Amino acid sequence: MLSLRGQSFTTGRTKFRDKSPGTQEPTAKIFVKIGFQGVEGNFLAQLDSGAAFSMLEVELAMTLGVLDGDGERVSISTREGSIAGRLERIPLILVADEGVSLNVETMFLVSRDWPGKTFLGYTGFLDKLRIALDASVNDFYFGDPG
Repeated sequence: MLSLRGQSFTTGRTKFRDKSPGTQEPTAKIFVKIGFQGVEGNFLAQLDSGAAFSMLEVELAMTLGVLDGDGERVSISTREGSIAGRLERIPLILVADEGVSLNVETMFLVSRDWPGKTFLGYTGFLDKLRIALDASVNDFYFGDPG
């Protein structure tokens, strides 16, 4: 993996997709593979460094049993309008194609009103990681700054 000043910087690498299947988005984005303990299969989530929190699509929140959780109530303004929900800490797995997958306790805003897909924001996710991108080959590197 990557190193910085002789120290390990990242521990995992995965190929990211720049389009999500089934979406009409005309511009490229970064979609990475994630998983959840006890849930079969991997999911695609969009990285969004400008988002205050990560958001969890409703169907996945139902599967994880967190849709009507007891986390702190918050309301935020999104491109979809104002969304009210609860902040829930949910462990996720960044799935590595090479190296080691990484478990990250992630703070998601969970709301029945969220019409979008899952995305990973800054607070409670990206601020816990070391990351690097090689957009020329769609590589996403990640590691625990620990």
